[in-house]
Amino acid sequence: MKKFLIVSLILITCGGEPEVSNIPQGTEEKITTTTKAEIVKIEESKSNSEIVDALKNASDEAKNCINNKWPNGVENVIEGHIPNENEAGLIYDCLGKSGDEAFEIEKKDRDEDWRGMWEGKCEGTGTVMFTNSPMKIEDINFLLPYGQIVGGHITPIDHMYFYSLDGPGGREAYEVYAIQDAFIFNIATREIAVESQQEQKPDYRLDMVHTCTFGSYFDLVTNLSPELEKMWKENRNQNDDFTGAYVKAGDLIGYVGKQSLDFGVYNYDDPLDFINPKAYESVEPWKIYTHDPFPYFSEDIRNQLLKKMMRRAEPRSGNINYDVDGTLSGNWFEVGTNFYEGLKMSKYYDGHFSLSLNDIDPNYWQIGIGFLEVYENTFVIQGDPNPLEVSVDSGRQIYELTAFEMFVENNPGKDWFREPHDESDILGIRLGKRQGYIMLELLEKQLLQLEVFLNVEKDSVNDFSDKSRIYER
Repeated sequence: MKKFLIVSLILITCGGEPEVSNIPQGTEEKITTTTKAEIVKIEESKSNSEIVDALKNASDEAKNCINNKWPNGVENVIEGHIPNENEAGLIYDCLGKSGDEAFEIEKKDRDEDWRGMWEGKCEGTGTVMFTNSPMKIEDINFLLPYGQIVGGHITPIDHMYFYSLDGPGGREAYEVYAIQDAFIFNIATREIAVESQQEQKPDYRLDMVHTCTFGSYFDLVTNLSPELEKMWKENRNQNDDFTGAYVKAGDLIGYVGKQSLDFGVYNYDDPLDFINPKAYESVEPWKIYTHDPFPYFSEDIRNQLLKKMMRRAEPRSGNINYDVDGTLSGNWFEVGTNFYEGLKMSKYYDGHFSLSLNDIDPNYWQIGIGFLEVYENTFVIQGDPNPLEVSVDSGRQIYELTAFEMFVENNPGKDWFREPHDESDILGIRLGKRQGYIMLELLEKQLLQLEVFLNVEKDSVNDFSDKSRIYER
């Protein structure tokens, strides 16, 4: 399986929830007797071998790009120097920007691998109507929309959340159903949380298509149904890879309990207009096709689901793309960190930065800063001008970073996350303490300098220091 898919299967899910860890069968004993340091060395050796091969086959343009920023860097690596994170990021950045043929072929392969998992096994094109809710309506307490930023999700999240109250049955408390006829082309297990790096009971991610251009996915399924688990174990090729399974609308495919059910819909005929869609392709090729699911549910199911949705602004599903060229708004990636993929799989989001409208109350701008501590990296910003009004000519801007929480405006004392949802609940944003400031400057339309100043007074924030970072689209 290609590198992009391995990376994609360990991506964070949200709110401290667990991560994918695909460990080949028969390697458990070896892993338990191998130290973390040895594993790191093995990973570094493999990574360096890939970099050396890429440099040997790189174009002159790519090599010149690297050596201009890092004198003799190409020869140093080929001769055995193991590049650090910044050096490796610089190499991949130059390979990508130069249009290096070998690099582009590998990226193209990754993209084609994703669609290749269902091509030839699907039928038709275009969208379909969903005849079933992912869960029984009465089992759903509330829904949260696309577009949150939290934990390792620094760019707005491309799936919504179905939350239920803790019920009897534990990890099999609630049933999960196929929303329409589907070909399930990928089932991934998750046993390690990226944010905590702690082991936990496995759960499952299910990727599926309903036509050859329209798909959906569930994540955090805590158990597969017996029927699907049997197909997952039996439908294997000679390499023991899952070859897929067909399910019918309304089939029981799994269970969820003690956590949310992630749900997303993807229209591969209708990509979002991100400024740089290629930034996401090597890791999450589905992300740029995120689609509002509500229009595809029957009116009855749609209306019942919307009553559970905590976002009242339109579109009720939320948004994930806030990119506006030549402004601060949208997603950014630290230069030299390989865009969305990052430099380390365990903290791929370290180089991510975003400015978006809050998913619950779009009257507020929210900001995500990947290199800060997890769960202390998301703020509401206050100050003028509006990020959409900032251009290259605007110079440096300073915004206040403010903690915030969600609360029920018409019942402020309610624990909205754990108590039963009421249709009359109006979820809003309550601002907390000022945490510091951020200085931002658009150097070019797609080049941004930023620095974070925590626990200081505003009059001490005057200029960028050597701790500032440069970001690109």
